[in-house]
This record gives sequence, C-alpha cells and structure tokens, in this order.
Amino acid sequence: SRFIWLIASSNKIDRHSPLVILFLRRENLLMATMTQTVAVETERSWGNGSSCGSSATSSSVSEKKPLSDQERMPPTASLLLIHYFLVLATVNLVITIPTANEYSERLGAGRLFAGLMIGCLPILGIAGNLVNQKLFSCLPLKTIWILNCLGTVLGCVLYALAGLMKFKWTLLIARGLMGFCSAFSLPGIYVSHTVGLKRRSEILFYFSAVLTLGCAVGPALAAMLEAFMKFIRIENLVLDSDTIPGWFMAVLYLLFTAKLILLLKDLPIDALAVEVQGRTLESPKKGRRQGLPLTKVAACCACFWSLFVSSAVTTGVEVYSINLCTHYMSWSIAKSACFVAALMFISGIFNLTLGKLLRCLSFSDVKGLMGATVFACVSCGFLFNFELEHPTVKISLNSMGLVLVLISMGLVRAFGLSLCSKMVPPDTLNSVMTWATVAMSLGRGGGSIVCSVLSPDSFAPVLVGLFMVSMLSTLATRKFMKADIKAS
Repeated sequence: SRFIWLIASSNKIDRHSPLVILFLRRENLLMATMTQTVAVETERSWGNGSSCGSSATSSSVSEKKPLSDQERMPPTASLLLIHYFLVLATVNLVITIPTANEYSERLGAGRLFAGLMIGCLPILGIAGNLVNQKLFSCLPLKTIWILNCLGTVLGCVLYALAGLMKFKWTLLIARGLMGFCSAFSLPGIYVSHTVGLKRRSEILFYFSAVLTLGCAVGPALAAMLEAFMKFIRIENLVLDSDTIPGWFMAVLYLLFTAKLILLLKDLPIDALAVEVQGRTLESPKKGRRQGLPLTKVAACCACFWSLFVSSAVTTGVEVYSINLCTHYMSWSIAKSACFVAALMFISGIFNLTLGKLLRCLSFSDVKGLMGATVFACVSCGFLFNFELEHPTVKISLNSMGLVLVLISMGLVRAFGLSLCSKMVPPDTLNSVMTWATVAMSLGRGGGSIVCSVLSPDSFAPVLVGLFMVSMLSTLATRKFMKADIKAS
C-alpha cells in the first residue's frame, strides 16, 4: 500500500483517483486472504503436530516458561502434608524431653544418659539421610518416605516397651531407629524440586515456623499425656506417663503413612536419579558432573554452620528451659513443659508472620541471614545470670531472651535453607540439601547433649560464641552466596 502511494505521489497522479483506489483495494484484499490462509495453516500444523508448529510452540513456551517456572508450586495437599510431617517429626524429637530424666533414672541411668537418648535421634538421622540419598537411584521418593515412616513406628513401639524390658540401652536403640528413619531431608528435597525460586524463601520460612511450632506442640502433648495418665490412674510397665509418648507417636505415624499414600504427589524418579543440565534431563553416563568451586563450597559450609547453630540452639533452649524450671525454679514437669511450649508457640507465630511479610519486602537472603545473627547476639543480653533474687523478674528476663533467640534462630534457619537451595546448580541440589539436613541433625543432637549440662552461668556465653562464629563465617563468604545461573 505504501509503495503504490509513493508511486502515485512521485508521478503526480491524484492519490484519490479511481485507479489508485482500485489498486489499494485489491492489495488489501490479497493481504487479508494471505493472513487467513496463514491462520488456517497454523491451526492445521498445530492439530497435525507438524515440525513447524511444534517448533513455534516450543519457542513460545520456552519464552514464557521462566516466569511460571520461577513461581511454580506443588499441589496444595502435598504442601500441607509436608508441613504436617515437619511438625510430626519435630514432636517425635522433643516429646520425650520432659520425661527423659525420669525414664532414664527409672532404668538405672542419669541425666547425661537422658541427654544422649534425646541427642542420638538426630545424630543417627545423618546415616539415614545418606542412605536415602543412595536410594534415590532405584526407588521413588514416596516409597522411601513410606519405608521410613514404618521404621519410625517400630522405633516408637520399642521405646514404649523399654520399661517392660527393664534394659536402659533399649531406649538408645529405639531412639536411634527413630533417627535413622526420621527422613528429615526429604521435605527440603521435595520443595527444592517443586517450588520456584520466587516462592522458595517464603515456603522455607513456613518450614522454619512449623519446626518451631513442633517444638511447642511436643512439650504440650507430653504435659497433656501425663495429666491424662494421672486422670485414668493407669501405671504399669507397659503403659504409664513415661511410655505413653511412644505409643502415641506410633499411632500418629501410622495415620500419617496412610495420608502419605493417598495425598502426596510423587516426584518422577528421574528428577532425583539423573543429572540435570539446564532444563534437560540427561543420563549421568553422558558426562561427568563438575564439582563446585572452592569459593562456593566455602559459602555452602558457612550456611551449613548457620543451620547447625540454629538447630542446636533451638533444641538446646528447650532442654535448658526444662532443666532451669525443674532444678532451679522447682517447678513440676507439667508446668515446665507448658512454659517451654508457650515459648516455642510465640516464636513460631512470629516466624509465620514474617513469612507472610517476606513477600512484601525486597532484601536478599544474605542480608537477612546476617541481620538475624546480629539480632541473636543482642538477644543473649537477657540470658546472662544477673543473680537477681526476685524469681518473677528472673524468669521474665529469661523468657524475653529465649523468645527473641528462638525467633532469630527461625530466621537463620529459613535464610540458610533458602541459600542452600539457590546457590548451587541443579545437579548438586540433592546433595547440598542432604548435607544441610545433616548439619541440622548434628545441631539437634549436639544442642540437646551440651545444653543438658549447662547452667545459668554458662548458657549465655556459649550462645554468644556460637553466634559470633556464624557471623564471621557469613561475612567472609557473603560475596559467593549468590544464586546460581542454572538454579531453578
């Protein structure tokens, strides 16, 4: 049309003459016919699956995919089930803390044995996580999860029967079996493969919050079960206030296994067993996986240390609070358990709220990790032993300090897990998330053992030392804590 118009203007022909208008009408009719033909051919090629239509479709999808891939989410039922499992696994870890000393002394052991009994579960969970990592090559994630749940049921039943056997080492064997089958690494791996980068920090905030809420539910359930046993007045070798946590958790894990079979959408086995290059899954035999550079390894180790400290302090606060209330404040087990449950519940609610606020705030995970560590150091000021005579003032200061420390540790755990899932390429994601879980398991075990023997004079200095090391390691490696270009 433009060409005909220019010809008419250059030859001084009237642009509104009948000849020019006729040419323009014919040209417009021809263009409309060609457009309709192209549309019909495109529809045919899409319907017949021709190569031209397929390439156009794939290019269009590839152009739009990064945005949807960044915000992808698993089914709601699967996501809720994973959060429920985190609460259940944490409850199984801490529900025995209020009665651990009495159960150990009843079988001829002491406080140190009780700390070992609590700590062996997460420590032996390391071996279970490494075994699960090997099983990814031959079994689906859902099958591995079901087998672990059934093993945990067996461990809970064995823990409940330790009083009947009158053999103290049965407690360690039972707790070790629970730890080996704890499957702490599976939720993080599932989320790393199903949640996009833009929503991952938010979901991991919820992870951290429900882990803290699990620490609140555990002591509360222990107090309720003890009150229930006193109400029904049943005390024998098989069922009493010491053994009922084992029977109770066995029933809960059986119910969870049924929900897991019915509701969880499984990952494809090739998503866990094969090497990922870009967005294409290829066989591991086609190329050797390249290792991470030393700078990235150092950044991962700094995140692992932060995760270790967060888990150690969270579990250690629970153990220390029980000892503080029972030995230094002369409280009953039920009252001490309710006090610890209140601390955990308040901090868990705060972490849930912060997870909602995270979507509205724009700051990096590295800054969040450093800020949370500094906040934890400041919070320890309330935990030093000022030798106050008034018990109300003393417990108020300790409560304030413990709540602030727990909130900061929830932030550290969320930001640390988010960094671990983002700063490595997809082919090393499973390994990094497994080692992150190993670090948290070591923290849970080490924190329960160490804090079981700490006093009010030594508790705060130990925490400050741990937080300072975390701060220095994060500062030294903060430049390398960047999202990998292939992260998804």
